[in-house]
Amino acid sequence: MTRHKNIQKLLTYLQQNGPTASSELVEYFDISRATLLRRVKDLGDTIVTVGKARATRLAARRTDVPDTPLYRVLENGQAVLAGHLIPLQDGERTQWLLRPQNSLPAFFEGEFRNGLYPGWPWFLEDLRPSGFLGRAFGKRMAKLFQIDPKPENWNDLELLTTLTRFGSNLQGNFILGDRMALSDFQEDKLRIARGDYRNSVPQIYPELAQRALDEDDDYGSSAGGEQPKFTTMVCEKTGGEPRSTIVKFSPNLNSPVGQRWSDLLHAEHIANQVLAKIGLATAHTRVFQINDRTYFESERFDRVGTSGRRGLVTLRALDAAHLGLGSGTWADCARKLLEKKWIHREDFERIVQLHCFGELIANEDMHWGNLSFYFPEQSPYPIAPVYDMLPMRFRPSNTGEVAQNAFNPKLPKPEDQEAWLRIYPCALEYWKQVSVHPDISKNFQAIADAATSSLKTVHAIAVQ
Repeated sequence: MTRHKNIQKLLTYLQQNGPTASSELVEYFDISRATLLRRVKDLGDTIVTVGKARATRLAARRTDVPDTPLYRVLENGQAVLAGHLIPLQDGERTQWLLRPQNSLPAFFEGEFRNGLYPGWPWFLEDLRPSGFLGRAFGKRMAKLFQIDPKPENWNDLELLTTLTRFGSNLQGNFILGDRMALSDFQEDKLRIARGDYRNSVPQIYPELAQRALDEDDDYGSSAGGEQPKFTTMVCEKTGGEPRSTIVKFSPNLNSPVGQRWSDLLHAEHIANQVLAKIGLATAHTRVFQINDRTYFESERFDRVGTSGRRGLVTLRALDAAHLGLGSGTWADCARKLLEKKWIHREDFERIVQLHCFGELIANEDMHWGNLSFYFPEQSPYPIAPVYDMLPMRFRPSNTGEVAQNAFNPKLPKPEDQEAWLRIYPCALEYWKQVSVHPDISKNFQAIADAATSSLKTVHAIAVQ
């Protein structure tokens, strides 16, 4: 009986305190290492060993959450097992251990060298549904599993439950679970091979847009709303291969809000074209006007061919894993990432230029989820093409007001001035193109004219 109590005490301690060094356990329980090993053996699979040699720690496995296989989809479309995620109990929290199999060194860099993550693994945080699509997904999951409809409020178990069942087509190239998400991915490969999507053309966008709005019944309650969108595949050439796209669309063009969002979608496309001309990688985009809406089609750069994928991680996730700054500009964070050698100098310089360009075109939505990097075999992390680069200062408000307020760009920080001066001609060209674009409204052309004048004024001061 005493032996059983001692074994139970060890398990309870680990459940309450999380992964603990063997040396600490020997000291705490005043036992020999051999006795500790016997008790661990008696507990069987309930105890998980983390690390090796002197760095070994022991942890209690959560018994109410299953181990979950983690897959990566390669650029050739093949799925490979990266390892298994094992849930470990740490009081009320869950820590996660990745047992590797075909894993990349990038999983184990920095403080994660043992594959132990103190919360939901940082490289999977971007899989948490967000934005317009995430809101609709959250509502569907709330009905199925009786959970909070807001994905940002989901705990690890709720997130795991939804992603393993319906996470076959998420951002990047990770898939969690083999029973449903992986099976759905494999089934989709077969559908594509059989010819699905080969007759999909932009003319189907109105139908997909209406379906997206029908799935998000709160969208109409906020006139400004969050930019509605959907994902699909299109194939416009006979015998061609389908392309994966994400498509934003405006409200009805007969309303002021609809016209403004149309202007902004055209403005985003112009930004991509202007940046591409100076050698900065951008998403490949097109704009269509079909019936009474404007559609902005962006080819997904995390997809390769019909079924291949590339891993992605946002600046927000990269900061959370390796810096912990939490706030600041793209340039501020990139400077720290360069200092710690998480990114290349060339990419740092690109990020500072993009930050300055965004400042000069009134992009007031450069949060850290709007800049991404490819997930490499090991660091440094290469920057992915830019996206969501548009003058969000002028987006309609949540009350339906269409902003005409003036844009007064700021002078750059001294450490950003060189990049600011280098990108200034690009921003000036951008506003000039917006001001004469035939599909942009007269009101927004006037905004662009005023912005051009403002840029020239601030530039004159910057070069004094």
